[in-house]
Amino acid sequence: MREVRKSFDGLDVLKGIDLDIPPSQKLALIGPSGSGKSTILRILMTLEDIDSGRVEIDGESIWTMQRGGQEVPADRHHIRKVRGKVGMVFQHFNLFPHMSVLRNVTEAMVHVLHMPREEAEKGAVDLLRLVGLEDKVENYPAQLSGGQKQRVAIARALALRPQVMLFDEVTSALDPELVGEVLNVLRQIAIESEMTMLIVTHEMSFAQDISDRVIFMAEGKIIEDDTPDAIFSRPKQKRTQEFLRTIL
Repeated sequence: MREVRKSFDGLDVLKGIDLDIPPSQKLALIGPSGSGKSTILRILMTLEDIDSGRVEIDGESIWTMQRGGQEVPADRHHIRKVRGKVGMVFQHFNLFPHMSVLRNVTEAMVHVLHMPREEAEKGAVDLLRLVGLEDKVENYPAQLSGGQKQRVAIARALALRPQVMLFDEVTSALDPELVGEVLNVLRQIAIESEMTMLIVTHEMSFAQDISDRVIFMAEGKIIEDDTPDAIFSRPKQKRTQEFLRTIL
């Protein structure tokens, strides 16, 4: 991201964000509500455009493309191609209620990756095993707990084999006793996977445990950017210190 700005109804949500994330990095975004954390994820997922600046994923601009040696506004095909490198898991699970757990995971594999259904189902079972739900393949979302639904949503996002995974407060809609099961799955993915991961979370101990790097945001700006140990043990900025003192 270079000098990325975004406003909603005249309110500046991102105020000139500069951000580089190397491949395979696990980055936690923390900060108060309204600081712009989720907006960054939504821009990377192309759910929001930007007012100004530049965003590139894997060397390709999201919102512009090359045509005839010139940079022009991106067409739908280009945006879809770049977005194909990114997967996202939301606060609310967004599962298809009329489809079984297995079909929730396989549909994108069949229709987006164009995999034969038999191959997709085998891959889906492997992913559901990864998130501890291989015994729920025939169940429907209404038959699952919130934590189980979120783990299905994680398996579904992984099914598209993204280079970058975005997690937006994935435990905030869960009952407290279900949070741990989802965090354990994310911890396992972070340890075993080469994927780049951006995690917006209010679970500070989890952010400290899982990430290579932590960014603290407030009022649309990056206030502090450092290792988990430095942010949580020796924050330099007064605003970071105040936030951590309040939340911890």
